[in-house]
Amino acid sequence: MFATIRRYTTKNLSNPQDAFAGLKQRLEQKFINTLQDIPGFHCYYLLTPNDRELLTISIFDSRTGTQESTRRAAEFIKADPMKDQLSTPEVIESELLLSKEALVGTH
Repeated sequence: MFATIRRYTTKNLSNPQDAFAGLKQRLEQKFINTLQDIPGFHCYYLLTPNDRELLTISIFDSRTGTQESTRRAAEFIKADPMKDQLSTPEVIESELLLSKEALVGTH
């Protein structure tokens, strides 16, 4: 399996919580489905560790999937209302060396 981490920094958001909430809604409505269409999709996560950063994590079966997810993310952001408030992301793509998930129903 392969993972992509994209780290965006924001530019002077006056109300980061509202901006992030709006972006989260647009990602849920318009972007997630495009990732799920990529063969080998496993999962997508969005994190906001602070008021100035967004992190996304995508996991796929192959490097081709992670590369396509990065291409689609760039396309999505280019058309999003927040495009001028986000930096070009730092992108890390790598093979997963270790992955362990809980079995369904064992929580």
